[in-house]
Amino acid sequence: MEKTLENEICLVTGGARGLGKAIAFRLMNHGAQVVINDIDKDESDNVVELIKQKGGEASSFLADVSNLTEVQRMIGSIENTVGPIDILVNNAAVFAEAIPFVEIADEEWERLMSVNLKGVFNCMKVVGGRMLARKKGSIINISSFTGKTGRVVYSKIGEPTKAHYCASKAGIISLTKSLAYELAPHGIRVNCVAPGAVRNDITSPEKMAMINPLVPLGRMGTPDEVAAAVAFLASPEAAFTTGEIFDINGGILMD
Repeated sequence: MEKTLENEICLVTGGARGLGKAIAFRLMNHGAQVVINDIDKDESDNVVELIKQKGGEASSFLADVSNLTEVQRMIGSIENTVGPIDILVNNAAVFAEAIPFVEIADEEWERLMSVNLKGVFNCMKVVGGRMLARKKGSIINISSFTGKTGRVVYSKIGEPTKAHYCASKAGIISLTKSLAYELAPHGIRVNCVAPGAVRNDITSPEKMAMINPLVPLGRMGTPDEVAAAVAFLASPEAAFTTGEIFDINGGILMD
């Protein structure tokens, strides 16, 4: 695999498992020095060890991205021990159950917004400030096709849509465009990847059987397919791309 990100320091939030883990390995394969952020120390350390076993460079830093003070402390530690961040991938997120909109508790709304949206804002604010000073950098935010559609793949008219989750992901899309416009004159690109239905190690056959017929390409996506889009947007090959919402959804949404 071509080393398009050699000598680049890449921070992946929520990088200890699932999509974040796949992104970390993909960036490593392209030559990046990967920094894993998560709230799970054991899983973070495990990813770091696996990357090192494959000959890559990696380290892990714990922080709750919804807490600005923790993010500031983490970024300072990364800069002091690893170096300035060249690429930020905002992947950390929490998920939600499909419940009627009128039954969404304030606490549940705040839980989704604090991690999924405020967490992205916090990391962009702190890391983006450093990138401004250096006049370079790339930020990739992970949203979801639900941020465009306002519903999950299998929603039926009149049924719950995970409105709070969709709203948090829509906020990421808008934030991406706003910051891309503001930071472009300073040499900083800001893009977004919006995956559709992506399977993982615990996706049940029943869930795949329900979703696959709804996808034009006939299947759920894989974490590595999403990670490939992230690696492209982070690379010099996307040097003229900013403010883009990159759909990876098998044709569920074509816009």
